[in-house]
Amino acid sequence: MDTSPETSKALSGSETGSTEFVAQQLLAPDPKINSEVDLFYHIDGQAGYDTELGTYYCFKESSLLFDGFFNAFPLHCYDLGPDHKLKIRIKIKGEGILRMYLAKNEASWEQLIHTLFNHDELETVEFDLPLLDGAGLLFLQVYAKTEVTVVSADYIIEGPVLNDATITGVITTFKRDDAVQSTSDRLDAYFQENGDIADLFQLLVIDNGGDTDEISFSRGRVIKNKNYGGAGGFSRGLLEAMEGDLSSHVLFMDDDATIFPESLRRTLAALRYCKDPKRAISGSMITEKHKWMMWENSALFNKRCIPLHCGVDLREFEKVLFCAFDNQRHQSNRYGGWWYFCFPIAEVKNWTFPFFVRGDDIYFSLANDFHITTVPGVVSMQEDFSAKQSPQTIYLDLRNHLVQHLTFPMLRHSFWSDLSMLWRFFDRYNASYHYDSAEAINVAIEDVLKGPDFWTNDMDMSEKRAQIKALTKNEAISRDVDVGQIQLIKNGVGRFRKAHILRKLTLCGHILPSFFFFGNGRRMPISQRAVPSETFLRPVVATMDSSDKSGYVCKIDRSRYFRNLKRFIKNVRAYAKARNKLIADYERMKDKDLNKGFWQKVLLED
Repeated sequence: MDTSPETSKALSGSETGSTEFVAQQLLAPDPKINSEVDLFYHIDGQAGYDTELGTYYCFKESSLLFDGFFNAFPLHCYDLGPDHKLKIRIKIKGEGILRMYLAKNEASWEQLIHTLFNHDELETVEFDLPLLDGAGLLFLQVYAKTEVTVVSADYIIEGPVLNDATITGVITTFKRDDAVQSTSDRLDAYFQENGDIADLFQLLVIDNGGDTDEISFSRGRVIKNKNYGGAGGFSRGLLEAMEGDLSSHVLFMDDDATIFPESLRRTLAALRYCKDPKRAISGSMITEKHKWMMWENSALFNKRCIPLHCGVDLREFEKVLFCAFDNQRHQSNRYGGWWYFCFPIAEVKNWTFPFFVRGDDIYFSLANDFHITTVPGVVSMQEDFSAKQSPQTIYLDLRNHLVQHLTFPMLRHSFWSDLSMLWRFFDRYNASYHYDSAEAINVAIEDVLKGPDFWTNDMDMSEKRAQIKALTKNEAISRDVDVGQIQLIKNGVGRFRKAHILRKLTLCGHILPSFFFFGNGRRMPISQRAVPSETFLRPVVATMDSSDKSGYVCKIDRSRYFRNLKRFIKNVRAYAKARNKLIADYERMKDKDLNKGFWQKVLLED
């Protein structure tokens, strides 16, 4: 596609003095990022994307619809008024029909353009798009009367910028230099071809691990930092951006996240043509295992993390449309994951909690009055979270859940509500033979009970990480899963569907003698571990990855089950007694201690 610096510069109007801004460019499938074609376009007949030529094609009597998740234009993300114009500029060759549609959720769609074209050579054509009342997703359809080639399709906004937004990207990394260099190279290549926005973005890599010294991106630099996890790394990046007056907004990104760099253009556009100074952009997340499925379209938090639109099939345009509009109505207790979260520096009133990792992004969103939204196509491709689960992550999850509920009044209900949350965490793992994780949950409760001093006294979590690692006896993943002579039955086969009450009364079989149990064990996928209903009356559960047969084996251990349960009851009693004081201590920590000065002292003083 023709995205040379000269072309981009001309479109931006930087030399002519116009206020043109290319808000969105046409994206194409890329196997290094995402190549699920139905997320980019849909076809009728013989059409598609030529990976060798880098162009879209459409044979005679076929059509291309650019209505995919990555290529529909979200009109609702922009505050465009009478002083603005919206147009589409297309580079195309051949003869056919162009149509533009405005798709609305649960309402009639509008056809904005229906016109013939006939170009023997590549031509650039431009059409003004009416700014109709109401929100919608715009998309282009090309119908071919002869063979048609589409090189580019840019959505352009003309008119006053409402918010002079610039972005400092912050990547926190720990010994993942290869991933950082890959991201840096991708950004450098993108901005070399997109000079119109190059001055609006720069990158800081906060190196917590010591193995990243430099990056190729010309507008980026590496900052060595103490290893206080993601909370410390991202706070260092925010400090640098704030102290150096580098930009109006900061974008937090994971070192292992993969994005289309085009996401940065779309984020800039959604911020620059927005009246709301509190707007924050949360990138969606798709897992590497199922790149057609939404994993999280930002999330809500109350007793647990509630990802929005998890499991939605993004290959279907109607579901993309639903996600785009349903997402706008969710604001209470909303947070954005730090794999991609862009926010206005001026609206930062509270800094994040020193969790080290896990929960810092939830805390930061809840502690500040950001107006969080998502933009279709702005998404990070990441490893499935379930593949990363371990007693260590369970420990981190439980303690951050508990701290959030102690800190924020809108999450605070009653002791019994907290107990319900704690029991749901604990019983799931203890009942399903995941005694390591259940023990880690007990450790997490005990650590939260220690109050704010616990967190500031072990900022690098070195002692705690070693402790959790030492208690992980059965749930460490290995390549050689040995269950002995016991045959394994796949999950969901031969299941007791009406045994819920019996399972509860018998503590998931832990008070029953062995002769009540089946002779076969259970085999569970790595993405679906610790399920008590699948574990019930099975002597062994093997949790395995079907692709490489790695995993671990958990066996029933009655003595360890009751040891964990006794400790949990003791911890709950201690929590009930200390709850009011803990609420006061953690709320005071948010309001008085967790500020810019706290992180300056932690990160910058020797």
